[in-house]
Amino acid sequence: MFLNPQYKLTQHFLFIISISLTNTAIIEAAEWKTEPSVFIKSQYNDNVRMRSDNSNPESSTGFTLEPRLKLAGEEINLWDMAIDARGKITRFQDIEDGDSENIFFVFDGGRQTERTNWRLNTSYERNSNFDTDFDTENSDAGLLLDDHTEQETISILPSVKWSMSEISQLSVSLNSIGVAYDEVTNLAYQDYDYDSIVVNAYWVVSEVHQLGFTSTYSDYDSPGASFSYEQAIFEIDYTYKINQISDIGLSVGGRRLDSTLTNGQIVGCEQAGEFEALGQCVFSAPILADITSESDGTVVNISYNSKTELVSHSFTAGRTVSPSSFGGAQEIRSANYQLKIDNTERFSTHLILDTTETETVSGVDSSNDRVRYRVEPSVNYKLSKNWNLNLMYRFIDQNISNSDEDSTSNAIFLNLYLHWPKLATTY
Repeated sequence: MFLNPQYKLTQHFLFIISISLTNTAIIEAAEWKTEPSVFIKSQYNDNVRMRSDNSNPESSTGFTLEPRLKLAGEEINLWDMAIDARGKITRFQDIEDGDSENIFFVFDGGRQTERTNWRLNTSYERNSNFDTDFDTENSDAGLLLDDHTEQETISILPSVKWSMSEISQLSVSLNSIGVAYDEVTNLAYQDYDYDSIVVNAYWVVSEVHQLGFTSTYSDYDSPGASFSYEQAIFEIDYTYKINQISDIGLSVGGRRLDSTLTNGQIVGCEQAGEFEALGQCVFSAPILADITSESDGTVVNISYNSKTELVSHSFTAGRTVSPSSFGGAQEIRSANYQLKIDNTERFSTHLILDTTETETVSGVDSSNDRVRYRVEPSVNYKLSKNWNLNLMYRFIDQNISNSDEDSTSNAIFLNLYLHWPKLATTY
């Protein structure tokens, strides 16, 4: 796959910044830790491609090998950094284009002063959309995939936090994301760039009340789809500390979305004397103009967290607009609940309930708007100090809105996790 010059520049910038912060860190005295681990996963899925009942669902057994190496270093109250590299090799039996080899790389580092914290997070990801984990943060996960499409994502996120006082903080973060696709055959995936700046501030009003605001400006551009948009969001944030173990958060605001579809409207014909019929030029090429539109809406996010020594609850719900890989902007309405119970020192229980609804609010393709439900219970058993065994069941029900096609998937996972002891060195 050939990347455009902006991708190459982004990769070089990512490498230079990471190396610079690494060299800076080595100068200082520090504690370094190496954390190797490996996942061995197996699964049975009765509908691997998430097809509808009328589209010949395929069942298969899959196997995944996921080695991981994390290198972390820090000097308390001065700096910290971490390099996290992970590979993921998956094989499905008797499924065409089911094999995938994926790479994930993350660098995160920062320097601290008495009042500020400067950070840089960069990541590189090459992932096959066929091998999705149905990540709830990914708005395109769990689609009807019949090809072996490779997705390559580069992200750069510098940020700074400034403690204005003991009860107030201001943070500014920039985020630049580039996404490219290769070997697209069945779905209209489009390369895109997405840049945003976020300003957040909060004040501790009292022991239980915290107020703040979040202001976001973002820019999306998908040349292949001839589509771009700019979005501005302003939210008021409120957090209430119920007690020592639980809190609730609410963020409410408005958004303005200005989008442009390049050459999307016929305004005339190339040669004089020609005419238009049914919106088309007859016997000549059309003269096209841009279509611009504005969309206003609300942004809402709600969260609840509670954690005791044995039980933790987490609930989030929200409504926001996110970039789509199909050349558009999608409003995502979601709710997620997670429960974790540490039954014994070695045995724990987990439950995830998740629902997501996506709707295209601007752009040219709404064929992938959908509603998805997920139920995922699991149990984890600590075999020894370094070995963990995990058994998980996942049910997914998905409906494509414009075709009213419903598909379901039942999958059982048996995962074995080996975490080697940390190797620590102090310089």
